[in-house]
Amino acid sequence: MPPATPEPEAKEPEPTIAVDVSSASGWATFHGDNARSGATNAPEIRQPRILWKAEVGVMSWLNSPIVLGKALVIAPSSGTAHNKPDPKDGVYAFDFAKGKRVWFAHFAQDANGVAATKTHVFASSDDEHLYALDIKTGKVAWKARGMGKMYTHPLIVGDRVVVGDAGGWVRAFAAPDGKELWKLQLTGAIRGGASSDGRQIFVASQGGDVAALGLDGKPAWKKQVKRAAWNNQGPEEAIEVYSPPVVGKDLVYVPFGRDTYYEDLPAVYALDKKTGAVKWKAKGPGQWGNLRSTPVLVADRLIYGEPYSGDVAALDAKTGRSSYREEIGRCFFPQWSSPAVAGDLVYLPRFDGSVYALRAGSGKVAWELFLGDSKRAGGSGPSSGGKNCGWENPDGAIYAPAAIAEDGRLFVGTGEGVLYAIGG
Repeated sequence: MPPATPEPEAKEPEPTIAVDVSSASGWATFHGDNARSGATNAPEIRQPRILWKAEVGVMSWLNSPIVLGKALVIAPSSGTAHNKPDPKDGVYAFDFAKGKRVWFAHFAQDANGVAATKTHVFASSDDEHLYALDIKTGKVAWKARGMGKMYTHPLIVGDRVVVGDAGGWVRAFAAPDGKELWKLQLTGAIRGGASSDGRQIFVASQGGDVAALGLDGKPAWKKQVKRAAWNNQGPEEAIEVYSPPVVGKDLVYVPFGRDTYYEDLPAVYALDKKTGAVKWKAKGPGQWGNLRSTPVLVADRLIYGEPYSGDVAALDAKTGRSSYREEIGRCFFPQWSSPAVAGDLVYLPRFDGSVYALRAGSGKVAWELFLGDSKRAGGSGPSSGGKNCGWENPDGAIYAPAAIAEDGRLFVGTGEGVLYAIGG
Protein backbone atom coordinates (compact mmCIF):
# COMPACT_ATOMS: atom_id res chain seq x y z
CA MET A 1 0.00 0.00 0.00
CA PRO A 2 1.59 3.32 -1.04
CA PRO A 3 1.62 6.11 1.55
CA ALA A 4 -1.07 8.76 1.54
CA THR A 5 -0.45 11.44 -1.04
CA PRO A 6 -0.34 15.13 -0.11
CA GLU A 7 -2.22 17.14 -2.70
CA PRO A 8 -1.39 20.41 -4.44
CA GLU A 9 -3.83 23.11 -3.39
CA ALA A 10 -3.69 25.65 -6.19
CA LYS A 11 -6.70 24.43 -8.15
CA GLU A 12 -9.20 24.50 -5.30
CA PRO A 13 -11.55 27.51 -5.14
CA GLU A 14 -11.26 29.95 -2.28
CA PRO A 15 -14.16 30.05 0.20
CA THR A 16 -16.84 32.62 -0.53
CA ILE A 17 -18.00 32.97 3.08
CA ALA A 18 -16.02 33.05 6.32
CA VAL A 19 -17.27 30.44 8.80
CA ASP A 20 -16.17 29.50 12.29
CA VAL A 21 -16.16 25.75 12.80
CA SER A 22 -13.86 25.67 15.83
CA SER A 23 -16.69 24.83 18.22
CA ALA A 24 -19.08 23.17 15.79
CA SER A 25 -20.99 20.10 16.93
CA GLY A 26 -24.06 18.28 15.67
CA TRP A 27 -24.63 15.66 12.99
CA ALA A 28 -21.01 15.21 11.87
CA THR A 29 -21.29 11.64 10.60
CA PHE A 30 -23.79 9.35 8.89
CA HIS A 31 -26.85 8.72 11.08
CA GLY A 32 -25.66 11.27 13.61
CA ASP A 33 -23.34 9.14 15.75
CA ASN A 34 -20.84 6.31 15.51
CA ALA A 35 -23.42 3.79 16.75
CA ARG A 36 -25.50 4.77 13.68
CA SER A 37 -28.61 5.21 15.84
CA GLY A 38 -30.01 8.03 13.70
CA ALA A 39 -31.43 9.65 16.86
CA THR A 40 -31.08 13.10 18.40
CA ASN A 41 -32.90 15.15 21.03
CA ALA A 42 -33.11 18.17 18.73
CA PRO A 43 -36.44 20.08 18.59
CA GLU A 44 -39.16 18.67 16.35
CA ILE A 45 -40.40 20.34 13.19
CA ARG A 46 -44.16 20.85 13.56
CA GLN A 47 -45.06 23.00 10.55
CA PRO A 48 -42.48 22.28 7.85
CA ARG A 49 -41.29 24.88 5.39
CA ILE A 50 -38.36 25.05 3.01
CA LEU A 51 -35.79 27.50 4.39
CA TRP A 52 -33.37 27.26 1.47
CA LYS A 53 -32.30 24.96 -1.30
CA ALA A 54 -29.03 24.49 -3.18
CA GLU A 55 -27.99 22.64 -6.31
CA VAL A 56 -25.46 19.89 -5.62
CA GLY A 57 -25.95 17.20 -8.26
CA VAL A 58 -27.51 13.80 -7.67
CA MET A 59 -27.57 12.79 -4.00
CA SER A 60 -27.58 9.02 -4.03
CA TRP A 61 -28.08 6.49 -1.24
CA LEU A 62 -24.60 6.98 0.23
CA ASN A 63 -24.69 10.78 -0.10
CA SER A 64 -25.77 11.67 3.41
CA PRO A 65 -25.38 15.35 4.30
CA ILE A 66 -23.69 16.17 7.59
CA VAL A 67 -24.14 19.26 9.74
CA LEU A 68 -21.51 21.07 11.81
CA GLY A 69 -23.31 23.12 14.43
CA LYS A 70 -24.72 26.30 12.90
CA ALA A 71 -21.70 26.78 10.66
CA LEU A 72 -21.56 24.36 7.74
CA VAL A 73 -23.63 21.79 5.90
CA ILE A 74 -21.48 19.29 3.98
CA ALA A 75 -23.04 17.41 1.05
CA PRO A 76 -21.31 14.72 -1.02
CA SER A 77 -22.54 14.47 -4.60
CA SER A 78 -22.78 11.90 -7.37
CA GLY A 79 -22.78 14.75 -9.91
CA THR A 80 -25.05 15.07 -12.91
CA ALA A 81 -25.25 11.28 -13.35
CA HIS A 82 -24.72 8.49 -10.83
CA ASN A 83 -21.75 6.18 -11.56
CA LYS A 84 -20.34 8.46 -14.27
CA PRO A 85 -17.48 10.99 -13.99
CA ASP A 86 -18.64 14.59 -14.41
CA PRO A 87 -17.76 18.12 -13.23
CA LYS A 88 -20.23 18.06 -10.31
CA ASP A 89 -18.72 14.96 -8.65
CA GLY A 90 -17.30 15.86 -5.26
CA VAL A 91 -18.07 17.47 -1.91
CA TYR A 92 -19.93 20.74 -1.33
CA ALA A 93 -19.92 22.95 1.75
CA PHE A 94 -22.76 25.40 2.38
CA ASP A 95 -23.37 28.16 4.89
CA PHE A 96 -25.82 26.80 7.46
CA ALA A 97 -27.98 29.90 7.67
CA LYS A 98 -28.72 30.69 4.01
CA GLY A 99 -27.31 27.84 1.94
CA LYS A 100 -24.66 29.84 0.10
CA ARG A 101 -21.79 27.78 -1.21
CA VAL A 102 -18.59 28.07 0.83
CA TRP A 103 -16.43 25.68 -1.18
CA PHE A 104 -16.50 22.74 -3.58
CA ALA A 105 -13.92 19.94 -3.80
CA HIS A 106 -14.07 18.19 -7.17
CA PHE A 107 -13.39 14.43 -7.36
CA ALA A 108 -12.56 12.37 -10.45
CA GLN A 109 -15.67 10.22 -9.81
CA ASP A 110 -18.71 10.18 -7.50
CA ALA A 111 -18.24 11.19 -3.88
CA ASN A 112 -19.90 8.81 -1.45
CA GLY A 113 -19.87 9.17 2.34
CA VAL A 114 -18.55 12.00 4.51
CA ALA A 115 -17.69 12.56 8.17
CA ALA A 116 -15.98 15.49 9.86
CA THR A 117 -13.84 16.64 12.75
CA LYS A 118 -13.35 20.30 13.67
CA THR A 119 -10.48 20.55 11.17
CA HIS A 120 -11.18 18.15 8.30
CA VAL A 121 -13.91 16.54 6.23
CA PHE A 122 -13.19 12.92 5.29
CA ALA A 123 -14.85 11.68 2.11
CA SER A 124 -14.88 8.36 0.27
CA SER A 125 -15.12 8.15 -3.51
CA ASP A 126 -15.69 5.86 -6.46
CA ASP A 127 -12.21 6.90 -7.60
CA GLU A 128 -10.81 4.44 -4.99
CA HIS A 129 -9.63 7.10 -2.53
CA LEU A 130 -10.36 8.45 0.91
CA TYR A 131 -9.86 12.22 0.99
CA ALA A 132 -9.07 14.54 3.87
CA LEU A 133 -10.32 18.05 3.06
CA ASP A 134 -9.56 21.22 4.98
CA ILE A 135 -12.86 22.10 6.61
CA LYS A 136 -12.49 25.84 5.98
CA THR A 137 -11.39 25.75 2.33
CA GLY A 138 -12.11 22.29 0.92
CA LYS A 139 -8.50 21.94 -0.16
CA VAL A 140 -7.14 18.39 -0.16
CA ALA A 141 -4.79 17.76 2.77
CA TRP A 142 -4.12 14.14 1.80
CA LYS A 143 -5.70 11.20 0.04
CA ALA A 144 -5.21 7.46 0.54
CA ARG A 145 -6.08 4.61 -1.79
CA GLY A 146 -8.05 1.42 -1.22
CA MET A 147 -8.71 -1.57 -3.48
CA GLY A 148 -11.57 -0.63 -5.78
CA LYS A 149 -14.31 1.88 -5.14
CA MET A 150 -14.66 3.26 -1.64
CA TYR A 151 -18.41 3.25 -1.08
CA THR A 152 -18.59 3.67 2.65
CA HIS A 153 -19.54 6.28 5.21
CA PRO A 154 -16.25 7.08 7.00
CA LEU A 155 -16.10 6.24 10.71
CA ILE A 156 -13.95 8.51 12.87
CA VAL A 157 -12.77 6.82 16.08
CA GLY A 158 -10.22 8.81 18.02
CA ASP A 159 -7.39 9.75 15.67
CA ARG A 160 -8.25 7.15 13.04
CA VAL A 161 -10.62 7.07 10.08
CA VAL A 162 -12.11 3.68 9.20
CA VAL A 163 -13.47 2.94 5.72
CA GLY A 164 -14.19 -0.07 3.52
CA ASP A 165 -13.81 -0.71 -0.19
CA ALA A 166 -15.09 -2.83 -3.07
CA GLY A 167 -12.27 -5.32 -2.51
CA GLY A 168 -13.68 -6.19 0.91
CA TRP A 169 -10.93 -4.45 2.85
CA VAL A 170 -11.66 -2.55 6.05
CA ARG A 171 -8.87 -0.02 6.58
CA ALA A 172 -7.94 2.44 9.28
CA PHE A 173 -5.98 5.56 8.35
CA ALA A 174 -4.37 8.09 10.66
CA ALA A 175 -6.52 11.22 10.56
CA PRO A 176 -3.61 13.71 10.64
CA ASP A 177 -1.61 12.33 7.69
CA GLY A 178 -3.46 9.40 6.06
CA LYS A 179 -0.95 6.73 7.07
CA GLU A 180 -2.51 3.26 6.89
CA LEU A 181 -2.66 1.81 10.42
CA TRP A 182 -4.25 -1.58 9.78
CA LYS A 183 -6.47 -3.51 7.39
CA LEU A 184 -8.67 -6.61 7.41
CA GLN A 185 -10.39 -8.31 4.48
CA LEU A 186 -13.96 -9.60 4.57
CA THR A 187 -15.90 -11.58 1.97
CA GLY A 188 -17.50 -9.25 -0.56
CA ALA A 189 -17.53 -5.48 -0.88
CA ILE A 190 -17.93 -3.19 2.12
CA ARG A 191 -20.91 -1.08 1.07
CA GLY A 192 -22.15 0.91 4.04
CA GLY A 193 -19.12 1.08 6.28
CA ALA A 194 -18.51 0.58 9.97
CA SER A 195 -20.01 1.60 13.31
CA SER A 196 -18.63 1.74 16.83
CA ASP A 197 -19.53 1.89 20.51
CA GLY A 198 -16.18 3.50 21.32
CA ARG A 199 -14.59 0.22 22.39
CA GLN A 200 -15.10 -1.91 19.31
CA ILE A 201 -15.70 -1.40 15.60
CA PHE A 202 -18.49 -3.34 13.87
CA VAL A 203 -18.60 -3.92 10.14
CA ALA A 204 -20.51 -6.10 7.67
CA SER A 205 -19.97 -7.01 4.03
CA GLN A 206 -21.92 -7.79 0.90
CA GLY A 207 -20.70 -11.37 1.24
CA GLY A 208 -22.40 -11.78 4.60
CA ASP A 209 -19.41 -11.40 6.91
CA VAL A 210 -20.04 -9.52 10.15
CA ALA A 211 -17.10 -8.70 12.42
CA ALA A 212 -16.28 -6.98 15.70
CA LEU A 213 -12.81 -5.46 15.75
CA GLY A 214 -10.72 -3.83 18.42
CA LEU A 215 -9.55 -0.30 17.78
CA ASP A 216 -6.27 -1.91 16.69
CA GLY A 217 -8.08 -3.84 13.94
CA LYS A 218 -7.79 -7.25 15.59
CA PRO A 219 -11.01 -9.29 15.34
CA ALA A 220 -12.86 -10.13 18.54
CA TRP A 221 -15.12 -12.27 16.37
CA LYS A 222 -15.91 -12.68 12.68
CA LYS A 223 -18.78 -14.71 11.26
CA GLN A 224 -20.55 -15.28 7.97
CA VAL A 225 -24.26 -14.79 8.61
CA LYS A 226 -26.72 -16.77 6.49
CA ARG A 227 -30.44 -16.71 5.78
CA ALA A 228 -32.91 -19.29 4.53
CA ALA A 229 -33.46 -19.62 0.79
CA TRP A 230 -36.75 -18.34 -0.61
CA ASN A 231 -39.58 -20.54 0.66
CA ASN A 232 -36.81 -22.81 2.05
CA GLN A 233 -36.18 -24.10 -1.46
CA GLY A 234 -32.46 -24.79 -1.28
CA PRO A 235 -29.50 -24.33 1.04
CA GLU A 236 -28.94 -21.29 3.21
CA GLU A 237 -27.31 -18.29 1.55
CA ALA A 238 -25.15 -15.46 2.89
CA ILE A 239 -26.92 -12.20 3.63
CA GLU A 240 -25.92 -9.12 1.60
CA VAL A 241 -25.27 -6.06 3.73
CA TYR A 242 -25.46 -2.54 2.28
CA SER A 243 -25.44 -0.47 5.45
CA PRO A 244 -23.33 -0.17 8.59
CA PRO A 245 -24.57 -2.17 11.58
CA VAL A 246 -26.63 -0.31 14.18
CA VAL A 247 -25.09 -0.68 17.63
CA GLY A 248 -27.30 -1.10 20.69
CA LYS A 249 -26.45 -1.79 24.33
CA ASP A 250 -26.03 -5.55 24.01
CA LEU A 251 -26.94 -6.22 20.38
CA VAL A 252 -25.71 -5.29 16.93
CA TYR A 253 -28.50 -4.93 14.37
CA VAL A 254 -27.77 -5.93 10.78
CA PRO A 255 -30.23 -5.06 7.98
CA PHE A 256 -29.62 -6.94 4.75
CA GLY A 257 -30.53 -7.46 1.11
CA ARG A 258 -31.68 -10.66 -0.59
CA ASP A 259 -33.11 -11.89 -3.87
CA THR A 260 -36.82 -11.05 -3.48
CA TYR A 261 -39.61 -10.63 -0.91
CA TYR A 262 -40.13 -13.16 1.87
CA GLU A 263 -43.20 -14.15 3.87
CA ASP A 264 -43.22 -13.15 7.55
CA LEU A 265 -39.46 -12.39 7.63
CA PRO A 266 -38.32 -8.75 7.76
CA ALA A 267 -34.70 -8.40 6.62
CA VAL A 268 -33.02 -7.67 9.97
CA TYR A 269 -30.95 -9.87 12.30
CA ALA A 270 -29.64 -9.04 15.76
CA LEU A 271 -26.23 -10.36 16.85
CA ASP A 272 -24.73 -10.58 20.31
CA LYS A 273 -22.08 -7.84 20.67
CA LYS A 274 -19.73 -10.10 22.65
CA THR A 275 -19.88 -13.28 20.55
CA GLY A 276 -21.52 -12.54 17.21
CA ALA A 277 -24.16 -15.20 17.81
CA VAL A 278 -27.51 -14.50 16.17
CA LYS A 279 -29.89 -13.57 19.00
CA TRP A 280 -32.98 -13.04 16.89
CA LYS A 281 -34.27 -12.98 13.33
CA ALA A 282 -37.02 -10.46 12.71
CA LYS A 283 -40.59 -11.72 12.39
CA GLY A 284 -43.79 -10.08 11.23
CA PRO A 285 -46.87 -10.95 9.18
CA GLY A 286 -46.94 -10.28 5.45
CA GLN A 287 -44.38 -9.87 2.68
CA TRP A 288 -41.02 -8.20 3.34
CA GLY A 289 -38.40 -7.06 0.85
CA ASN A 290 -34.70 -6.19 0.81
CA LEU A 291 -33.45 -3.68 3.33
CA ARG A 292 -30.59 -1.56 2.00
CA SER A 293 -31.16 1.44 4.24
CA THR A 294 -30.25 1.90 7.91
CA PRO A 295 -33.05 1.88 10.52
CA VAL A 296 -33.16 4.39 13.36
CA LEU A 297 -32.93 3.00 16.88
CA VAL A 298 -35.24 4.89 19.23
CA ALA A 299 -37.32 3.87 22.26
CA ASP A 300 -36.35 0.20 21.82
CA ARG A 301 -37.60 0.17 18.25
CA LEU A 302 -35.91 -0.15 14.88
CA ILE A 303 -37.84 2.04 12.43
CA TYR A 304 -37.32 2.22 8.67
CA GLY A 305 -38.98 2.52 5.28
CA GLU A 306 -40.02 -0.91 4.06
CA PRO A 307 -39.29 -1.50 0.35
CA TYR A 308 -41.71 -3.23 -2.02
CA SER A 309 -44.42 -1.04 -0.49
CA GLY A 310 -45.34 2.46 0.63
CA ASP A 311 -44.90 1.56 4.29
CA VAL A 312 -43.03 2.47 7.43
CA ALA A 313 -42.12 -0.47 9.65
CA ALA A 314 -41.01 -0.83 13.25
CA LEU A 315 -39.44 -3.83 14.98
CA ASP A 316 -39.08 -4.44 18.70
CA ALA A 317 -35.33 -4.06 19.25
CA LYS A 318 -35.32 -6.64 22.06
CA THR A 319 -37.22 -9.43 20.28
CA GLY A 320 -37.25 -8.62 16.56
CA ARG A 321 -41.03 -8.91 16.35
CA SER A 322 -42.99 -6.42 14.29
CA SER A 323 -44.32 -3.54 16.41
CA TYR A 324 -46.27 -1.92 13.59
CA ARG A 325 -46.38 -1.47 9.85
CA GLU A 326 -48.28 1.47 8.38
CA GLU A 327 -48.92 2.49 4.78
CA ILE A 328 -47.90 6.14 4.44
CA GLY A 329 -47.15 6.72 0.75
CA ARG A 330 -47.22 5.38 -2.78
CA CYS A 331 -45.96 1.87 -3.45
CA PHE A 332 -42.48 1.48 -4.94
CA PHE A 333 -40.10 -1.46 -4.96
CA PRO A 334 -36.93 0.57 -4.16
CA GLN A 335 -36.37 2.30 -0.83
CA TRP A 336 -32.85 3.59 -0.31
CA SER A 337 -33.20 6.52 2.10
CA SER A 338 -32.39 6.10 5.77
CA PRO A 339 -34.57 7.95 8.30
CA ALA A 340 -33.53 10.22 11.18
CA VAL A 341 -35.37 10.97 14.41
CA ALA A 342 -35.66 14.08 16.59
CA GLY A 343 -37.15 13.22 19.95
CA ASP A 344 -40.24 11.18 19.12
CA LEU A 345 -40.60 12.40 15.52
CA VAL A 346 -39.12 10.23 12.77
CA TYR A 347 -38.28 11.87 9.43
CA LEU A 348 -38.48 9.30 6.66
CA PRO A 349 -37.58 10.27 3.08
CA ARG A 350 -39.16 7.79 0.69
CA PHE A 351 -38.57 6.84 -2.92
CA ASP A 352 -41.93 8.45 -3.76
CA GLY A 353 -40.24 11.86 -3.37
CA SER A 354 -41.75 12.91 -0.04
CA VAL A 355 -40.40 13.25 3.48
CA TYR A 356 -42.82 11.89 6.07
CA ALA A 357 -42.76 12.93 9.71
CA LEU A 358 -44.29 10.24 11.89
CA ARG A 359 -44.57 9.31 15.53
CA ALA A 360 -42.02 6.71 16.62
CA GLY A 361 -44.51 4.98 18.90
CA SER A 362 -47.25 4.44 16.34
CA GLY A 363 -46.04 5.21 12.82
CA LYS A 364 -48.85 7.74 12.41
CA VAL A 365 -48.00 10.55 10.00
CA ALA A 366 -47.78 14.06 11.46
CA TRP A 367 -46.97 15.74 8.13
CA GLU A 368 -45.68 15.15 4.61
CA LEU A 369 -43.45 17.39 2.48
CA PHE A 370 -42.85 16.64 -1.20
CA LEU A 371 -39.33 17.42 -2.45
CA GLY A 372 -38.85 15.10 -5.43
CA ASP A 373 -39.35 17.82 -8.08
CA SER A 374 -38.07 21.30 -7.23
CA LYS A 375 -40.73 22.92 -9.41
CA ARG A 376 -43.44 21.45 -7.18
CA ALA A 377 -41.59 21.13 -3.89
CA GLY A 378 -43.62 21.83 -0.76
CA GLY A 379 -46.93 20.36 0.36
CA SER A 380 -48.07 16.82 -0.32
CA GLY A 381 -46.81 14.59 -3.09
CA PRO A 382 -48.71 13.28 -6.13
CA SER A 383 -51.52 10.92 -5.21
CA SER A 384 -51.61 8.99 -8.49
CA GLY A 385 -50.28 5.48 -8.86
CA GLY A 386 -52.90 3.32 -7.18
CA LYS A 387 -51.89 0.09 -5.47
CA ASN A 388 -49.43 -1.09 -8.11
CA CYS A 389 -45.77 -0.91 -7.15
CA GLY A 390 -43.24 0.61 -9.54
CA TRP A 391 -39.48 0.59 -10.06
CA GLU A 392 -39.21 4.13 -11.42
CA ASN A 393 -40.63 7.38 -10.07
CA PRO A 394 -41.40 9.93 -12.81
CA ASP A 395 -42.24 12.56 -10.18
CA GLY A 396 -38.74 12.59 -8.67
CA ALA A 397 -37.24 10.17 -6.15
CA ILE A 398 -35.28 10.61 -2.93
CA TYR A 399 -32.37 8.22 -2.37
CA ALA A 400 -30.22 10.01 0.21
CA PRO A 401 -30.39 9.74 4.02
CA ALA A 402 -31.72 12.56 6.17
CA ALA A 403 -29.66 14.65 8.63
CA ILE A 404 -30.73 16.79 11.60
CA ALA A 405 -29.02 19.90 12.98
CA GLU A 406 -28.80 20.64 16.69
CA ASP A 407 -31.49 23.34 16.35
CA GLY A 408 -33.87 20.82 14.73
CA ARG A 409 -33.34 21.86 11.12
CA LEU A 410 -33.69 18.94 8.68
CA PHE A 411 -31.53 18.40 5.59
CA VAL A 412 -32.54 16.16 2.70
CA GLY A 413 -30.98 15.75 -0.75
CA THR A 414 -32.85 14.47 -3.81
CA GLY A 415 -32.22 12.45 -6.93
CA GLU A 416 -32.91 15.60 -8.92
CA GLY A 417 -29.79 17.11 -7.38
CA VAL A 418 -31.16 19.60 -4.84
CA LEU A 419 -30.29 19.86 -1.15
CA TYR A 420 -33.10 21.23 1.03
CA ALA A 421 -32.99 22.83 4.47
CA ILE A 422 -36.32 22.42 6.26
CA GLY A 423 -37.48 24.14 9.44
CA GLY A 424 -40.70 25.10 11.13
